[in-house]
Amino acid sequence: MKYKAFNQDKDQMMNTEDQYLKNSRGFEVPVNKIAESDLLKNELVCIMVEDAKALSELHDEFKRKVFNQVNDFISKLASMYQVEIGGAKGNVNLTSYDGRKKVEVGVADQITFGPEINIAKELIDLVVNEKLESVGDDRLLREIVQDAFSTNSDGNYNKARIMALRKYRLASDNENWATAMQALDDAIILSSTKTYVRFYERNLQGAWVHIPLVSKSL
Repeated sequence: MKYKAFNQDKDQMMNTEDQYLKNSRGFEVPVNKIAESDLLKNELVCIMVEDAKALSELHDEFKRKVFNQVNDFISKLASMYQVEIGGAKGNVNLTSYDGRKKVEVGVADQITFGPEINIAKELIDLVVNEKLESVGDDRLLREIVQDAFSTNSDGNYNKARIMALRKYRLASDNENWATAMQALDDAIILSSTKTYVRFYERNLQGAWVHIPLVSKSL
């Protein structure tokens, strides 16, 4: 079989005159010394990877196009009301006139916790165990705290539940509680910011159905 390579990256491109391919160790191997099955596999993998890269670039291009179009719309809307909208950060929901199609564009902060989170937990536990002995709201707060610091199978805290604790910073005038809330604030690390765009359309029952930009599992 005469092998003809195409759609390969530079390291795997076969020179039609020299008739060789580089192996995983970087050595040039003559094509006539390579098993036909390996040649076929190499060609298939290279073609699929290049196709995947092309689709990935199209996806990124489409996403940038959506963000630009939404930002242009917001700018036009702001000019109609003679107001200025500062900053690119924020969440926007756009719905079609018939209410059956929707586009969501937003920015989500990726949160991690520093070592201060363990200090915050110890201080919060101290206040809960020593000071919140009555019924009613205090008991409810105790349950909220215990639930917030429960861990999953990997031993990690639930980020959303811990972030929700910050709403209760005035729940106690205990000094340890105030210190714990400060430690909780200090423990929060904004590791990155992720932009997203989502598309929805109502089904026959009127419920929103997400239109994925990636294919569903086969």
